[in-house]
Amino acid sequence: MKKFFFYITLIVITFSFIEFASWSTIKVYQLIILPKKNTDFQGVNIIQRNFHVYHAFYGWKKSDITSEDINVKNNLRKTKKNPNWNLKSKIWFFGGSTMWGSGVSDENTVPSLSSDLNHNFQPVNFGEDGYTSGQSLNRLIEINDEVNEGDHVIFFDGVNDAFDNCQSLNGPNGHVKVGYMRRLISNDKNFFKGLYTNGLRKFRESNTFIVLNGIGKKMGLHKIRQNKGEYIQAGDFKYYSCNQSEYAFKVAENLVRHWKIAEIITKNKKASFTCILQPNPYTATFKDKKIVKHVRKVYELSSLAVYPKVKELAKTLDCFHDLTNLFKEDYYYDDCCHVTGVGNKIIAQEIINILFKT
Repeated sequence: MKKFFFYITLIVITFSFIEFASWSTIKVYQLIILPKKNTDFQGVNIIQRNFHVYHAFYGWKKSDITSEDINVKNNLRKTKKNPNWNLKSKIWFFGGSTMWGSGVSDENTVPSLSSDLNHNFQPVNFGEDGYTSGQSLNRLIEINDEVNEGDHVIFFDGVNDAFDNCQSLNGPNGHVKVGYMRRLISNDKNFFKGLYTNGLRKFRESNTFIVLNGIGKKMGLHKIRQNKGEYIQAGDFKYYSCNQSEYAFKVAENLVRHWKIAEIITKNKKASFTCILQPNPYTATFKDKKIVKHVRKVYELSSLAVYPKVKELAKTLDCFHDLTNLFKEDYYYDDCCHVTGVGNKIIAQEIINILFKT
């Protein structure tokens, strides 16, 4: 018995030491190495999903964050004040992590950059990383009473609907955490399986796993996964279903249906609605794409399967604008869809041009 407790104590002390060393490594990376790599997206020093809080009907929202570059209060990202605001009119921005502003400071999100342009509306950032159009629709319903006559509502979608819902684990009308939530419910029925799964999940949230995962990515060991249900290369095609045209059509159909419903809700408030198909590296037509060396094949195939169907279904909508070929240069900094502050500035300018026909 004494030996048993000795080994348990030794394991706990060893893991605690490794965890502290990993935490220290991450801090050094954030404070010294990361700022030197690229000063254009200062906000990457926060792991966004660590601040997710479960909310019914939405899946998650951000809890409050206070930091130098990223600030969230009452589930909303801080947005720069428009000095010309008329104290009434607003532009309500909805979308996923690109709209929320992944990788950039509060001042360099699309809504904040929109505040600097020539209009008297105050932008409000209702973007949230990972959100699909259905989740944005639910949030619009939530704040519907706050929308005033003459306001503008923007839905900036495409990537999450295609990338996440092409996985049958989530379904054609789901979001990135559907499969994970289903497993949690299933594991509740089995104590030992639940214990194992929860322990594994806790490890994947640890600093040790973050460091190991980062090293693995650098070494090209893509079999390491960020967390269950969110695969890095090796498991991408286990549940991929958009190779079936009918399934890809359902994904696109749900996205466009959400836009139609959002338009009805918005027009009922005598406000204007704009639905935008967002750009991503796999829709880009500019030459010399840096992102090519970082291609995540499942993202590329999901985009190529769903985007053409969205364009076909949405072409008769008054709200629809296709920005898939907006960029003339490569502003992407990852294999998903996120762009630098300069890229966000181009998006902001184009949206304001659409709203005010400038």
